[in-house]
Amino acid sequence: MKKIFVSLSIMLAVGLTTVLANDEPLSDKVKESFNKEFVGAKSVKWNQIGDYQMASFVFGGHRAEAYFNAEGGLEGSVRDLLFNELPLLVMKSLERRFATADIIDILEVSNKEGTSYLLKVETLNKLFRVKLDINGDFLEVDKIKSKSL
Repeated sequence: MKKIFVSLSIMLAVGLTTVLANDEPLSDKVKESFNKEFVGAKSVKWNQIGDYQMASFVFGGHRAEAYFNAEGGLEGSVRDLLFNELPLLVMKSLERRFATADIIDILEVSNKEGTSYLLKVETLNKLFRVKLDINGDFLEVDKIKSKSL
């Protein structure tokens, strides 16, 4: 019985490793493009996400992700920010609309469409997902949930 259990465990582990393995090798074009765009990046880890190679890394003291196509072109990047690192126009817009709210999470998204900021904002009894452009204009404000009182 123990042998069967051990055999099944090994087969399951080997099967999962095969399923979860990244079948797409990292191309030299992608590596070269990453090293050119993010000089000094640390703790780099690669994953295949659909048709894209995603690098997760630390850059300038911030956690970041970058997405590359098969030809090595940078399609977009995301990084964590602190409130005081936002552009002044974004900070002012948030202060006007959500003066008493807590900012839980801030992401800066850069891609071909430009740069935008995604935030989670918590008021006394509501949680919002907010998207602003670089000029502080609100692009989206979606209520995620109401907190139970």
